[in-house]
Amino acid sequence: MANENLQKKHGLLKGHSIQLLNFSTEDSTGVCAENKAQIIAVDTKLYNKPDAFFGPGCVYSVASVGRFASHWKLPLITAGGTAYGFDKGDEYNTIVRTGPSTTKLGDFANIIHAHYNWTSRAILIFHDLKKDDRPHYFLSEGIYLNLKDENVTVGAFPYEDSPSYYKEIITFMKDHGRIVYICGPPDTFLSIMKLFQSEIPDPENYAIFYLDVFAESLTERKPWLNNDSLWIDPIKVFKSVLVITYREPDNPEYKEFQDELHIRAQKDFDVNIEPSLMDFIAGCFYDGFVMYAKALEETLAEGGSQSDGINITQRMQNLRFWGVTGLVTTDKNNARNTDFNLWAMTNQESGEYGLVAHYNGTNKEIIWSSTERIHWPKGSPPLDNPPCVFSSDEPICIDGRSSRLAPVQVI
Repeated sequence: MANENLQKKHGLLKGHSIQLLNFSTEDSTGVCAENKAQIIAVDTKLYNKPDAFFGPGCVYSVASVGRFASHWKLPLITAGGTAYGFDKGDEYNTIVRTGPSTTKLGDFANIIHAHYNWTSRAILIFHDLKKDDRPHYFLSEGIYLNLKDENVTVGAFPYEDSPSYYKEIITFMKDHGRIVYICGPPDTFLSIMKLFQSEIPDPENYAIFYLDVFAESLTERKPWLNNDSLWIDPIKVFKSVLVITYREPDNPEYKEFQDELHIRAQKDFDVNIEPSLMDFIAGCFYDGFVMYAKALEETLAEGGSQSDGINITQRMQNLRFWGVTGLVTTDKNNARNTDFNLWAMTNQESGEYGLVAHYNGTNKEIIWSSTERIHWPKGSPPLDNPPCVFSSDEPICIDGRSSRLAPVQVI
């Protein structure tokens, strides 16, 4: 779609054309295959001599092809590759990420913690099978690393599908933190929250952020909805839960793109796609292609060559332009600045969630809603390091023990 629109819609590379070669890096089961991605990259370089790579999207595939691309000095543009490691410019110096990244989610977490003065501790709980592309691990690692850079003590607890992990998760929460980030499939998150409700007597002292970037849990604006008839009043415990998602673009170009994307999916691949935030990732790939075309046109206009991958890559650094996904800006590491939404239970009766804030990744600021707010169960945000909970060595705790243990003389 982007290639078709370059000249007639975007006015780019007139008198030139871009030839695309399409390959799948999935195995026979539809799973990302790192080894297949490497082989395709090497064969393509040997036999077709490409000027750039678009994709792959999965983290391990991006890593393997990205190393080759950097060695060959060829741009690799992807809307995937969320992992923190791609910020390393020396190893991946020609990768351009036009989609969301974990580092930008970590930036959002830093701003949240600064806003609420949560400067001491937090915990991160993430689903990790260690056999797939580890999406929940790579999504959440930016929060872990960014908060640690701010000298926040961050505990991490990986879990798998077995319910045996859930009891350990609750114990971990009790012992290590009150500001909690959970990243995992919606069904496992619901299981954790059900046990949390039965095991934690003071949920009002917790702030739980569910990392649900594609808003799977918000289909009906009620992330607590479940099929468990034995779960009594889940709304009560979800008053302590906030949900973080990507921010869907609201510009008219995106709606037009989204409609065309669904029509083309049905027409070209006989696939029916329902509107979702996954469309945003497709839009990021589209904008990545246009971004490359802009950089290539500038290079050619100055007498350069399409094979000058380093020059073209550098022209995509610190870039700012209006794409189908709205304002696109990149940083010095060629990573897109990402916007996020923050959702909370705004209707305490029905349990319906509403948008209470969004994060502007370009300006690194939170814009709070003028009509909706967070209804903290205690009336105020919980403390991240409440007195005498995680440490009993503080003077107030020692004084409290002394008064309780003071000897009494009976006369």
